[in-house]
Amino acid sequence: MKRAVFVILLASSFAPWAASESVSPVPAVTVVERSGITGAGWAVVAGETEVRTVALIYANHPDDFGGTAGTGSSHSIDGGKTWTQGPDDWPIPQCIDLWQDRMSDGSLVAFGICWAPDPKKRGEQTGADVPADAYAIAISKDQGRSWTTSAAALHCPPELEIIARPLPHLFEDGKGAWLMPAYAWGKGGTRALLLRSEDRGRNWSVLSTITTAADIQKSGVAVTTPWLETSVARTADGSLLAVVRTGSSELSALVAARSVDEGTTWTPVEKIVAGPQRQIVAGKLPSLLLMRNGTLVLLTAHTKLGCFIHVSHDGTGREWSAAQLVTKVSGGNTSMAALDASTVLIFTPSSKRISCWQVTLPPVLSARP
Repeated sequence: MKRAVFVILLASSFAPWAASESVSPVPAVTVVERSGITGAGWAVVAGETEVRTVALIYANHPDDFGGTAGTGSSHSIDGGKTWTQGPDDWPIPQCIDLWQDRMSDGSLVAFGICWAPDPKKRGEQTGADVPADAYAIAISKDQGRSWTTSAAALHCPPELEIIARPLPHLFEDGKGAWLMPAYAWGKGGTRALLLRSEDRGRNWSVLSTITTAADIQKSGVAVTTPWLETSVARTADGSLLAVVRTGSSELSALVAARSVDEGTTWTPVEKIVAGPQRQIVAGKLPSLLLMRNGTLVLLTAHTKLGCFIHVSHDGTGREWSAAQLVTKVSGGNTSMAALDASTVLIFTPSSKRISCWQVTLPPVLSARP
């Protein structure tokens, strides 16, 4: 069994967003090796402090826009050091994509995507083309031992035409409703959305448009993809931060918008820059994670550049460290989960394999002790 590599990010003394030493390019742990793997999957940490399980669910089929389906799972009971393969198609069968989130009451929620619109028909399909079993929600109140599953519906206003893809992760607003990012396609263009559910994930409505492709273009950033993959997270000051993908090249800058009213309205997007050189941050499927120590982490990857993280020292996402290299071997879709207050598990795909990295953020990068 391979041993985990523990990585320490060292902060520069010159500025809270200054560059620190790069991460070792050696994969820490092989989580699973299977021929059908697409992307790195999505992990959740469940259980009490002394006994925690990390469960990873990943797509186990080709990336063919819904032509095939199926997921696999792996779990670790030692903080990501060793992994055991779990059941397939669990806890929701025949999903194109599936992820879990832990809510404030301790329950686990799994959201499954069982259908996806044909990108070749973008601008032609509407909400009327979405089958009734396109999405599912499953809830566990016993740390994943048993699940209650029901259909989930995304209610799309006619003017938006079709919600093309809901996205990780689910989180809660200040009133107990659930929120989830997504993007929509239509003849009027592509837009990033925030969805809201008041019935524990069974029905979702559009709370707001975070930004549109047209508005991103107006900000001076080119949009060269219909996949406005968006990550939304609460920051240390209580606001919501959204980070949006704009393209696939190394010059396709991520952009960010902020909401101070629980996602009802958003600021105009701005290009994300990082480090003392104020370099653009490019990548696909960005992920945001607010650690319990107050640090905000941004994870992104690019096919030519590899996988990187950026750290917001004060947890607000207004200033970012220079890129911290996780690996150059993989630039595929990545993900991460918080193991504890200052430790991140990062998952990267490559060569039909998913690897897990354990990254420790030292207190000097924390906003709070």
